[in-house]
Amino acid sequence: MSIRYSEDFKKEVVKAYMAGDRSIHQLAVEFNVAKSSVSKWANEYREECLYTTDTTSESNDAKEIRRLNQLLNEKDKGIAFLKKATAFFAKEID
Repeated sequence: MSIRYSEDFKKEVVKAYMAGDRSIHQLAVEFNVAKSSVSKWANEYREECLYTTDTTSESNDAKEIRRLNQLLNEKDKGIAFLKKATAFFAKEID
């Protein structure tokens, strides 16, 4: 299944990369996209993004994706903790 991202979303990721404070790997994790996609988008939209005046503003979609990814990561950590606790207490009962 191939996910299609809007051009605005791609440009926001490129702008975040061009801001210089995050690597391609960090952005890939943050936005939940492949590193190769971020790299490809950076090459595709670099010049266009150079000429946009607002490089710090993010689209609402990009903000929402980041928020949901952070929430998902927190939930995953909670599930992993509960699995470990369950295994620990299962051993104690035996």
